[in-house]
Amino acid sequence: MNKILDAIMEKLLSGGYVREDETEIVRFGLELNIMKLFISAGMLIAAMIFGCIPSALVFMAVYPPLRSCCGGYHATTRTVCFVLSMAVMSIVIAAVRLLPEKVLFVLAAAASIAGIILIILFAPVDTVSKPFDDTERRVFRRRSLAAAAISALLLAILAFSGSYRLMSAASMAVFFTGIMLIAGIFSNRKGAAK
Repeated sequence: MNKILDAIMEKLLSGGYVREDETEIVRFGLELNIMKLFISAGMLIAAMIFGCIPSALVFMAVYPPLRSCCGGYHATTRTVCFVLSMAVMSIVIAAVRLLPEKVLFVLAAAASIAGIILIILFAPVDTVSKPFDDTERRVFRRRSLAAAAISALLLAILAFSGSYRLMSAASMAVFFTGIMLIAGIFSNRKGAAK
């Protein structure tokens, strides 16, 4: 990925689109977006292979906005980030493909409740390398609660419409967001202890 980033940055600098003093932040933004593109492509390919595209799309529509509002654990390398993202998608695909709808509904309801409770209790969770100031904490707290409320509404709509497989994908997005909050808290404590 570094070669791709180097080539893009060279074009941006030589074309006058980026000033020298902006290089670091533009490169970081590009790296994040390229990584998101790779992860999304990997998730969609896995969903196509296993015939779960609608569920994958619902998961991908719910999870990133929740994570960006709530924060939580972030992998230390691109490879770990990709592997964790694919592991989460594998769990979503396995649940949607293998579990009977009645079992899926019960698990989805439990996962939704657990995830929303975790979001209400702990969001937002910053990182040791970029802690929130008081204003950021308030802003991201409101965003986290709004995103959780929208997710709960979506879950209710999917449940009442009988779309249990789609509901399960959305519920796992909420649940894994909650899990990443807990992991982020532990990671921050470990990082602060060093």
